[in-house]
Amino acid sequence: MTADRRSPVRGLLLSVLIASAATFAIVTPARANLNYLPHHIAVETDQLYGHDCFWAPPKGMDYANLPNAIPIQKPNLYPDVGSTYFVGQYKLPAGASLTFHGKFGHQRYMSWTMFGRPGALGQIASADHLRDLNIRPDKGSVNPFRPGGSRTGGPRRYTFHIVSGPIPAVRAPNTIYTQTTDPDTRLGMSIRNYLPDRGRDGTGDAGLPKLVLNLADGTEVRGDAACAMLDPIKDASTSTFPAALWKSLVAESSDPVNAPALDPPRWEKFWNASYNVAGAFISDPAERAATYPPVESGGFQSNPDTSYLLTSTSLKYGRLLTVSGKMPTFPKTLPASKGWSPRNYQVRYWSLCSGSSPVTGLGYDCVYDQQVPLAKHRRYTLVIGRHADRPANARRKCGYRWINFGAGENYPDPASRDYAGAMYMRFMAADPGWKHAPQQVDEAGTESQVMGPYFPTSKYMAKSDFRQLGCPGK
Repeated sequence: MTADRRSPVRGLLLSVLIASAATFAIVTPARANLNYLPHHIAVETDQLYGHDCFWAPPKGMDYANLPNAIPIQKPNLYPDVGSTYFVGQYKLPAGASLTFHGKFGHQRYMSWTMFGRPGALGQIASADHLRDLNIRPDKGSVNPFRPGGSRTGGPRRYTFHIVSGPIPAVRAPNTIYTQTTDPDTRLGMSIRNYLPDRGRDGTGDAGLPKLVLNLADGTEVRGDAACAMLDPIKDASTSTFPAALWKSLVAESSDPVNAPALDPPRWEKFWNASYNVAGAFISDPAERAATYPPVESGGFQSNPDTSYLLTSTSLKYGRLLTVSGKMPTFPKTLPASKGWSPRNYQVRYWSLCSGSSPVTGLGYDCVYDQQVPLAKHRRYTLVIGRHADRPANARRKCGYRWINFGAGENYPDPASRDYAGAMYMRFMAADPGWKHAPQQVDEAGTESQVMGPYFPTSKYMAKSDFRQLGCPGK
């Protein structure tokens, strides 16, 4: 691709960067073929926590298609299955702070995260955050996320704080910071809940934390009175990629049929939307890095505890796509383990999902760590395609796991391609000492070198060719 061919796109990119906060309509995602929560548990979670004056109703793939779901419940930022988010969007009065009284849930993972300010391409990265095991329990309570401890112990209470202003050199316990003192700035934050134990609701039976608004004069305000002063909204948060820019990047590429997908697929670490999305259309690595520096500024409201690997896909290269690699060790918490085993895991959670274009950021199907059949040396092979193309041996009994490809790019334009999409892999809360973690990759293009056998490899295949692999898991 030459510089001359890209110049109209660069002009469009510049205009979008100047605009900096464009928003786009959310396309309702197709129902995921894999839902983690049993339907009645998703309904129960929605009924229990869907009418709070401060928190929006539960958000996630298990809630998107419930009757009367509102737009913010429909995840559009490359979601995962088995996750339940609660989002709060509000204005904090001058000099005020928030205190929350909560419980640790029976689940794999939980964290609190502030939203960052909108940046390039309208992207919103995460800002200050705190993970479950770093939250101190109240006196007389326990933190069940501490390694080596009991996952079933109690009481499980904790107290959490949101404080205005920058992050100090010495942080207060159980506190995250807004990084602004402007009372007119609408703040956003979320609680992420992952993989509740079987039979528990989407919060792991923790429920929603109780809110206290602490005014500058020391007055404490609760309930509806606090909500009235915080002016919360339940609007859908948008941080997807500009549709017009995506369409132009595809059209002006050297391969508008498949771009930015390649054969074989190119897996890479997610740094930021400019590098990983716009930059994916630049073939020269040096030019790409110079144009869109690969700095970890995030986007799509990514989780600071998670490092992601991404690849674009096109079924024009083959009806099936395989993904193979070595599975990191993880705690097997399901259905309801009493302790963290193994104690010294490499990641808290791992998953692979199929998704749409970055314009809509929809998730179609996911598989998480405990669902993946493993062969010798913890090797896995996942198979992605359309339901009609699924070979008979693409099943767990044969040592494979099937993932549905989904509906392609899925944005409202005739240029939207139903055979083009994305795959995204999560490595959540990796052990800082694990040298093969994608979190250890500090230079773009060195992912396979750093990650070694844990780096995924992929290839396109015909259905007949995959059938010839037989059923080695028998």
